[in-house]
Amino acid sequence: MRNPKVVLYNLAKQAKKEDYKFRRIYRNLYNPKFYLKAYDNIYANSGSATAGIDNETADAFSMDKIEKIIKQLKKEKYQPKPVRREYIDKDPNGNKQRPLGIPTFRDRIVQEVVRMILEAIYEENFSEHSHGFRPDRSCHTALTEIKRTFAGVNWFIECDIKSYFDTIDHHILVNILRRRIEDEKFIRLIWKFLGAGYMENWKYYGTYSGTPQGGIVSPILANIYLNELDEYMEEFREEFRQGKPSDKKRNSEYRKYAARIRRLKKKYEPVWDEISDERKEEVIRKKRKWEEKKRNLPYYDPDQSDSEYRDVKYLRYADDFIIGVHGSKQDCREVRESLSDFLAEKLNLQLSTEKTVITHSSDRARFLGYDITSPTSSTLTKDKRGYKVRRNSNRISLYMPENKIRDYINEQDLVKNVDAEEWRMKHRPKLINNPELEIVAHYNAEIRGLYNYYKLAENVSTYMWQLRHVMEYSCLATLANKRKSTISKVKDDLSNGKHWGIWYETKDGEKFMPFYNKGFSKVKNSDMVDIDEKKVDRLPNLYPYYNNTTSLVDRILASKCEYCGRDDSDATYEVHHVNKLKKLKGKREWEKVMIAKNRKTLIMCKECHTKLHQGNLD
Repeated sequence: MRNPKVVLYNLAKQAKKEDYKFRRIYRNLYNPKFYLKAYDNIYANSGSATAGIDNETADAFSMDKIEKIIKQLKKEKYQPKPVRREYIDKDPNGNKQRPLGIPTFRDRIVQEVVRMILEAIYEENFSEHSHGFRPDRSCHTALTEIKRTFAGVNWFIECDIKSYFDTIDHHILVNILRRRIEDEKFIRLIWKFLGAGYMENWKYYGTYSGTPQGGIVSPILANIYLNELDEYMEEFREEFRQGKPSDKKRNSEYRKYAARIRRLKKKYEPVWDEISDERKEEVIRKKRKWEEKKRNLPYYDPDQSDSEYRDVKYLRYADDFIIGVHGSKQDCREVRESLSDFLAEKLNLQLSTEKTVITHSSDRARFLGYDITSPTSSTLTKDKRGYKVRRNSNRISLYMPENKIRDYINEQDLVKNVDAEEWRMKHRPKLINNPELEIVAHYNAEIRGLYNYYKLAENVSTYMWQLRHVMEYSCLATLANKRKSTISKVKDDLSNGKHWGIWYETKDGEKFMPFYNKGFSKVKNSDMVDIDEKKVDRLPNLYPYYNNTTSLVDRILASKCEYCGRDDSDATYEVHHVNKLKKLKGKREWEKVMIAKNRKTLIMCKECHTKLHQGNLD
């Protein structure tokens, strides 16, 4: 059995060849190590404990199950089961809901293998302007690229495809795959996933468009489909672009005041020592007046309808994308119409008329939850040569939306009357029965999560301090309600110097967890981190597949029960999986073993695992 990392590396290497056709890739689905790698990739996800229509989860995974899957795949008798459909709220008020599909765990494992193969084949050739559902890319890398490349644009076009994931044309998608993959067995497997359907209220519904509901393979298929759009925008830009940035039309009002100042200097500099002090003051006053007016005007004409220079910038995150236009509003309409025609004719998709908006760069466009603008600044600073220049003029600035904090407070029901001048914070009844340490940790995690997402915003400090104040007194109100006390008394009891928090015992002694006290400074792009505090500010590694074998794979292949110590290569071994370690109470021996190892998995012989689920294992 070949190591899957070596196989994936070789596929990625061949993918660099533009005309290379991939054949006989279906045979990789016969390799048991691919399924062990797939399980290792997904078992830690919270969704692994959520059952599909067959009630199976990540628990009880074994080599026997892998062999059964491979046997079905070899005979092409493998058939994905319909997903179980659930609905989640699309907006904070619950007025709109989004359908969410939950595949069976067996199908998730096979989809993860397919996803790894497709990623190895296509990742090398995806556009650098695509950031959604890709390795080491995120909303933050997308926003950073906008800041770096969209400077000086006159207009933004906020674009959104109508019901994208539900309307992907299966035939077009398969034809795109066939351009690089000449393996009909693999293509037929993709067809099976596309047409698996879903179950809702115990009734079956077929799927005739869109990617697999909630499927692991859906994001990569969606990116393969919209890579056609990325390539089109590159071609469109070459045809649309004309002139040079120096050809941009200058603002006539700006030029008028600049000319007046220039003539004033030319007139009075030669005779400055000869004129009276009163005349000097008048000249200086006039010059300052014109400079102030010039400083408040953009250097280039905002309209640019007669300009000889025009260009477009493009960036996509999943089905949301934004276009920056150097040009006139008419140019924007031309871009939007061409884009709409391409999507309709080539990809059978529709631009959402409600969400596709043309916005001037001096106003704020909304993308990925941020407000994006390119204002003309009147603030002067000295450059390296000592000349006074306008700071950040026409550079891209990112802002946290003004209504974000108020909407969040409303959504979480943290204030009794949000429209009142003075807010009165509310306690959270759902948290009262939790330990005090968990209550404070819960509030800290919410603050940290929102801050980590908006830490690129210019105004993040202002709004996050407002939220912290609300969260702090809501947390204190919850603790006071739990203690049957008052907010002021609880804060005094929990104070520790400048901060307040919870003391708790650990094996290393007593420790203190304060309520969030780390501040909310704006993060520079070079220091950017994602919500999990992991670096995402780097492009994918071209050779990501040579890594050390994961310990979970080694443990499964070891054929040894980690509970009773049984070591028999002929026995059946299964993975016992728990969603969260903190839910284990540590009363039973197997729980103590998992807690001691700090693992969500325990490799057990089938006999021990059966006894565990029957409640007969200590």
